[in-house]
Amino acid sequence: MKQSSLSKLLLHCFILLMCLLAIYPVYIMISGVFKTASEIALNPGGLPSSLSLKNFERLWSYNSGSILRSYGNALFVTFLHTALTIGLSSMAAFAFAKYRFRGSKWMFLFLMATMMIPMELGITPLYIMFSRIGWLNTYVVQIIPFSANVFAMFMIRQYMNSIDNALLESAIIDGASHLRTFTSIMFPCCKPVLGATALLVALSKFNDYLWPKIMVTDAAHTPIMVILPTMSEKTDIFVIPKELVMTGCAIVIIPLIILFICLQNVFMSSVTIGSVKG
Repeated sequence: MKQSSLSKLLLHCFILLMCLLAIYPVYIMISGVFKTASEIALNPGGLPSSLSLKNFERLWSYNSGSILRSYGNALFVTFLHTALTIGLSSMAAFAFAKYRFRGSKWMFLFLMATMMIPMELGITPLYIMFSRIGWLNTYVVQIIPFSANVFAMFMIRQYMNSIDNALLESAIIDGASHLRTFTSIMFPCCKPVLGATALLVALSKFNDYLWPKIMVTDAAHTPIMVILPTMSEKTDIFVIPKELVMTGCAIVIIPLIILFICLQNVFMSSVTIGSVKG
């Protein structure tokens, strides 16, 4: 009994230590929002001396208000990309899950194999292609590419495989078309997996840095994730305003927290999604 209690105590201490290590960077970020540059340099881990909102005012006015524009760009691109990805992936998943056509298994395996190819390998040819069709420095190049998401299609397909085919057969007998069957039966039945997938896709897109950094150089279309690491103030030398960077990071996580709170139930249920045998 003593050994078992000691093991539980050590386990709890280890978990508590890991939680503190995970929370500490968040604490540094939040406390830095209310600190000046000199206070961060002298006392980075301590509490702020006052709860001033001057950093927010400086952030919104930084570079003639470019932060506000880039913040809106990130939200706009993330919303449209997520909606397009869910629409395309759910339709492809429906086809692979409930229809048997020639070469469907090989086609599905080929699509799954593409997940093993790093995105970085395709950046150069994609950059050349998009430059020739005039997509660089636009919202289109941030929204449409990678909207045919194989991972999202796989998750939704695995969930659709668990839905009884009798529902589809009943709809077909009643004269429903393929599109009506998808929109009226399959789509509503897949709300849990659609919500979880939408959350993962939105988080990935909102936090994306490499793709917009390469494809977008126009400040009018740049998302905030590209702007934050490049913030600087020019005096005699270029200085990184750490207090503004931390303030920017704080406002960036707000929509992510709201999204997770709204979809936390479906996100937690997504732990078992994909374990259903296809």
